[in-house]
Amino acid sequence: MKHLLRTFIGIRCGPTSRRDLHRQAMALQGDDPAIKVHAAKDLHLTLHYLGNTPQEDIALLGEALETAVEGVPPIEVDYRGLGAFPSLERPRVLWAGVQEPDGGTCLRDLQRAIGRALREVGYRPEKRAFHPHVTLARIHRRPTERVRTAVAAGEELDLSSESLSEVKLILSDPSQGPYHYIDLTTVDLG
Repeated sequence: MKHLLRTFIGIRCGPTSRRDLHRQAMALQGDDPAIKVHAAKDLHLTLHYLGNTPQEDIALLGEALETAVEGVPPIEVDYRGLGAFPSLERPRVLWAGVQEPDGGTCLRDLQRAIGRALREVGYRPEKRAFHPHVTLARIHRRPTERVRTAVAAGEELDLSSESLSEVKLILSDPSQGPYHYIDLTTVDLG
């Protein structure tokens, strides 16, 4: 029987952005027990969710990542705006948006290139439309009106900026609690 790991491909936020984004999430949480904020060290942008992955495929996926990012320079991004999935009326996930200055498409191009590389090694790329974001918190019950109002007011909030320079194959490790992530492979951009 194959040993399966729950994996995804993503980019971790840098230290300054993690601090800024986590601070914003904690402010949104306040004293609302319905909101569970992710640890600052685990804040990331998901490019492709892979799900159950055979452990013996980790090296293959690392090679596919190297192929996909070859020649791709670091990508400048702004963390801008707050939102909720599936909607502000029924939020389950609170997120910060990720955009490139001046409407660039490098991040979307990278996500598509990784999708093509995954397909070439037998993995299905994401079917969902790519919506660049960093999950800040999960909501386990209906949040207070204060939270819904704060998220709606933060739709245009300018949170942080940085240059993204590493793409990672990441393990979601449920044995360490929900939303705990371990880097399996790191590939540098540039």
